[in-house]
Formats: sequence, structure tokens, C-alpha cells
Amino acid sequence: MIQKRCRWSRAAISCRFSAVFTGAAILCIAALSYADRQPGSLSTIKANRETGNIEIIHRLHTHDAELGIVTVLRDKSLTLDRLIGQATLALYVEERFIIAAQHDDGIAAPLDLQLLGAELDGEFVLVYQELKGELPSRIAVRNDILRDVFPEQVNQVNIATGGEVRSLTFQGDDEWHAVLID
Repeated sequence: MIQKRCRWSRAAISCRFSAVFTGAAILCIAALSYADRQPGSLSTIKANRETGNIEIIHRLHTHDAELGIVTVLRDKSLTLDRLIGQATLALYVEERFIIAAQHDDGIAAPLDLQLLGAELDGEFVLVYQELKGELPSRIAVRNDILRDVFPEQVNQVNIATGGEVRSLTFQGDDEWHAVLID
């Protein structure tokens, strides 16, 4: 009986093992990085020197935002690929992001933030708001965006005024954070 042997060179085996190992490692890293990504948003408040107004930009991961509005509104047909989905998300954000003047005796009525709209930007969705005029010297901020959907949601708010950036972080049971504006 003639036995047929398959002979692979060590180089070929090493090359195949390396390719399979590299592919598996890439898949594992991609899965872990996605699984470990914590839901969060980044809101930026800054003055526009040309208009004299305050611009507010909220950046949310598209997947989280879409899942959030579908969950809150119980409407599986909403998608951020369509204008109605972006408008719905913008209205949702408008209800959950508040800036108010801070006084010695407490927090005043919310400032009148104007909702400008929303747009997709790669894997993110941006929601735009504007405040006519300047910020009061002391403000209180509340950011509840997606915190009603994801208990682990962390919302960062950066306030860029006078060449300085102040950061606020909202997580857990946080409600209002106050900041002094120069």
C-alpha cells in the first residue's frame, strides 16, 4: 500500500498560521472595541464672534442615537438616514439639554435655545442649537440626552469661552452642573 503524504514547507505553514491568527486577532479586537464602547455624547458650547451668538453642537454616535429614539418613541420605523428621523432626534435633544442662568437663590428659567437642525457626519449625528446673544456670567447646565435609555450614558459638555475650555460630565444621577463664565 502506497501512502501519500502531504508535505507542506514550514514557511507555508507559518504563513497560513500567521494569516489566520492575524485575521482572528483583528476580528476579536474589533468586536471588543465595539463591545467596550460606552454610550456617550459630546456637546460643545462656544461663542461665534461673527454673529455674537452662542452655538451649541451635540455629537452622538449614530447607532446610539437611533436606538435611543426608537426605544423612547417606540417607533421602529425611525431611522436617521431620513430627514424625519433627524428632526425627531433634534426635538428629543432639545427637550433634554438645558442651559439656565444661575443666581444666588437658585436656577432661573431656561434660556431660549433655538433648534437649528441635525445632520449625519460619518458615524455620528450632529444636532445644532443657538442662543441669541451671550451667556450669562453664571450658568447651570443639564444634559439628559439618552440617559433615559442608557443608564451607563456619559455626556460631556465643553464650554469654550474667552480662550478657556471648561468641561462638565453628566453620568448616573447627575442633574445640574453650574459654571462661572468670565
